[in-house]
This record gives sequence, C-alpha cells and structure tokens, in this order.
Amino acid sequence: MMPARLLRYAALQFVVLVGLAMAFYQGGTWWDPTTSGYALGRNFLSDLGMTRAYSGETNYVSCVMFTIALTSLGLGLVPFAWTWRRFAFTQGRAVAAGHASAVLGTLCGLAFAGIGVTPFDLALHAHNTLVLVGFGLLPVYIGALSFLLWRNGRRGALLASSIVYLVVVVGYAGLIFLGPSLATPHGHKLQVVGQKLIAGASIAHLLVLCTLARALDTRVVTIRSIS
Repeated sequence: MMPARLLRYAALQFVVLVGLAMAFYQGGTWWDPTTSGYALGRNFLSDLGMTRAYSGETNYVSCVMFTIALTSLGLGLVPFAWTWRRFAFTQGRAVAAGHASAVLGTLCGLAFAGIGVTPFDLALHAHNTLVLVGFGLLPVYIGALSFLLWRNGRRGALLASSIVYLVVVVGYAGLIFLGPSLATPHGHKLQVVGQKLIAGASIAHLLVLCTLARALDTRVVTIRSIS
C-alpha cells in the first residue's frame, strides 16, 4: 500500500529532521532568551520553526528542517486517510464513519502541514489557529477510525493501538483547551512536556498503523492472487 509506505517514511523522516533541528536551534526560550541550545522541557516544537530564535539569532537551518518534517508528515496523512476501504472496511459496515474518517484525516493532515509553513514568529495567529484546528479534529478522526475498525471486525492490535492513542489525544486536547495557561512558567512547562508526549505517541501510532495496514493489504492481495 503506497500511501502507508509514504506516511511511514514521513514519520521516520520527522524524527530524524526534528532531532537535527533541535541540534541546530539557536537558543532561547519564551521565559529565558539567554539559554543555549534547545531545551526539551522549555521549548515547544514550534520554536524550531521560527526564523529567528528567542535568543535573537537567525534560525534558518532549524526552521527549514522543521518545515520539511511537519509538512511532509501532514501531507503524507492525506492520501493515507482515504485508504480506509482497503485496510479497515472488510465487512462493509459503518460507511459513514469511513467517509468521515477520510475527510477528518485530510483536514488534520492539511492543518499540520499548515503549521509547518506558518512560522510562529511571523504568522502567530495563523499558526495558533492551525494548531487548535489540527489537535481539535485529531481525536474526532481517531474516534471515527476506531469505530470503523471495530464495526468491521478489526479487533486486534490495530484497534487496540487506535483506542490507546485516542485516549492520549483526548487527554492532550484537554490539556490544550482546559489546562494551565501559557502565561505562567509552570503552565508553559506542562504544555511543552505534554506536546512532546503527544508527538512521540503520534509517531508511534502512525508507525503501528502504517505497518499493520501494509500487512493487511499484503494479505488481501495474496488471497486474491491465490483465488
């Protein structure tokens, strides 16, 4: 399944490029512009995409790497969102949930790609709006996909991973919309740590989803060729 292969590549590329972007980040945090390098507990991932770091130094290398990483991941999700008929729609049930998951997955992917091309320091309003849209739609997308998997008999590792991830996403959405304010050092740090956790969980879930989707697709192709 080509969309699954592309999305898995984008997820792995995201890990590599974000790691490099952290290494090239020019320093500074929202609360302390004098810090050197990237602080995992005090810098958001979006800080990597700024054209000028909080330290005042230009941050172009980190910015380009972050932009490529997040844009590729977001755009990779779009075609994958439409493959639900091949890896989840085995018994012809919950058609509406399938179409809804495709649309929601597309919107999520476009929102995340949009975050990548709207640097925090140049397009603050657009960047924050896309963050809220992306993470607001993400739990709905995962919920629709989980329901689709359940209704079509996918009740093994594929469904279990989606349900676990759904719980994590809902928790993070609650942190964004109902959690402590970014206006305090404590609230800022909690939001930063929460973002790192959801980023790690998202990459892990995408890799599981893509791997299992490819395996299921290969099994279907094999059965068809034998028959």
